[in-house]
Amino acid sequence: MFRTFSLCVMVLNINAVIAQNTLGNSSTESFKNKTITQTRTASPPKDVSVFSWNISGDAFINEPALFNSLIEKVRPDILLLDEVTDKANKTQLRKALHASNVNNQSNWHMNFWVSGGRQRTVIASRYPIEPLQEFQRIVAYPDLNKARLQALIINNGELKYAQSLDSGISVNGAIIITASKRLLVVSLDLECCGNYPTSWEEDKRRIEVREIRKQIKRVIQRVQVDGIIVAGDLNLVSTVMPLVIISGPYEQPHSGLIAADLTHIDKMQTWTWDGRGTKFPSRVLDLVIYSPTSLILKDGYIFNPELLSIEAQQSLNLSGKNLEKIFNHLPLITTFSWHVE
Repeated sequence: MFRTFSLCVMVLNINAVIAQNTLGNSSTESFKNKTITQTRTASPPKDVSVFSWNISGDAFINEPALFNSLIEKVRPDILLLDEVTDKANKTQLRKALHASNVNNQSNWHMNFWVSGGRQRTVIASRYPIEPLQEFQRIVAYPDLNKARLQALIINNGELKYAQSLDSGISVNGAIIITASKRLLVVSLDLECCGNYPTSWEEDKRRIEVREIRKQIKRVIQRVQVDGIIVAGDLNLVSTVMPLVIISGPYEQPHSGLIAADLTHIDKMQTWTWDGRGTKFPSRVLDLVIYSPTSLILKDGYIFNPELLSIEAQQSLNLSGKNLEKIFNHLPLITTFSWHVE
């Protein structure tokens, strides 16, 4: 695990250097002066806050009060939920978000799609959503890769997983339309398990991100995209190659994506998946990845309810709850501002 984590840090640092180079070599002072000059003549785009969470099936169905309290506390503009059960629907999510409504009218736009079978991804936004044809259908595994994977899985004695490939990749994408910007958001949930680089699970993860990257490139070529955010459970239990692949490269001005550097509120812990009670250590599986040529990570943290005071837990309807079960994966909360041109 430590070797994997070190490699992940190295990859993120390399991506950060690439991203900085694409922004140009101007000094920090000149950038500040440029920003001040432009904001005198035009209002800068509003910040965008994102709440990303692997809800492990049914958090907003079985725990609507808790889910609603959390959203009310964070007040995000965009929700990116992965590993959502296929039994969930818009009515259930809207009910769980009722206190976030304005004047008793729903101010949430929702995007539920079918790819991923029993584990799907959902996008909700306070801003209007533009659906994308690339993600409105089942995002299928390429035929040759699918046949090869099915053979590997069957040989490993796991027939049900081989059949699940017909449901497609667990991914969803849409354009969020703010007052002046068009933000492409993608929520994903990659294959779990498979700790070895030669495992079929790791092979499957790499195939999944290659296909997702292909769909992102198609969107960028077809419609205007001002910025990109990809978030979800990458399940980096073996290598960081899935992160490297999804990072790009993409056409200018987007270039390469980088992962948000997030910690718990104690500024020390970084895990997003709780491995306590298992034979595996807690680790970083969930990430928020973004285009640094257009977006600036203004603030962000990994929400760990165990670090809250008793009073804060009570205010979020967490008292008496099995926190380890509900928060098997921790939510990621980020706020982005836009680069001023």
